[in-house]
Amino acid sequence: MLRRSPRAVVLWGAALAAAVLTATIVAGDLATLHRRAAALGPERGAVVATRDLRIGDAVTDGDLALRRVHSSQLPGGVLPAVDRAAGRIVAVPVLRGQFVTERNLAPRHRNGLDGVVPPGMRAMRVVVTNALHPRPGASVDVLATFDAQGAAGSSAAANGAAPSTVVIAAGVLVLATDAAPTTTDGERGHDTFGVTLLVDPTQALRVAYAETNGVVTLALVPPEDSSGT
Repeated sequence: MLRRSPRAVVLWGAALAAAVLTATIVAGDLATLHRRAAALGPERGAVVATRDLRIGDAVTDGDLALRRVHSSQLPGGVLPAVDRAAGRIVAVPVLRGQFVTERNLAPRHRNGLDGVVPPGMRAMRVVVTNALHPRPGASVDVLATFDAQGAAGSSAAANGAAPSTVVIAAGVLVLATDAAPTTTDGERGHDTFGVTLLVDPTQALRVAYAETNGVVTLALVPPEDSSGT
């Protein structure tokens, strides 16, 4: 009968112990992964943007991709299929790589600018001269400057009253802008362009009055100061 040396027996025992330890660790890791997967929930499809989607954009298939994500890691309202978003209008901007939710898109029966105007609000175009050119999705203050004589009568002008400037709509959303300004007044080079704003009915009345009786300009504001419309 073949006898094993004590050294060989020790080595075989060490190898067996290592194998048992490795199997135990692997089994423990697999169990941990299964528990974690169960806690995260099943994977489901989630639509993400492949480019920045601006307010008013019409979404195409090429703007979207489908990603598999555990259900517990998804925000509410994420669209589960690309065809649920394609062809709809962006109502709330989406950055590239972000999830696309129902709240980001206007209802399917809406299109164009009317697709991004919520109930109770108005889309209003104003023409400004030599003002900043904000991007769609930015927030602006709308300022109006009224001539002192026109606003308060000739007595105010006689007393040297300066023109009065007031904010008539604060932190409103820019829906669209003209592609390029129009230069007027020849050599003086005044650039005028149109900006479409999302305002409430009261602000719409103020803006209309200001365009008729004063000079309208825009001031860019940080998102934190927007009205949230």
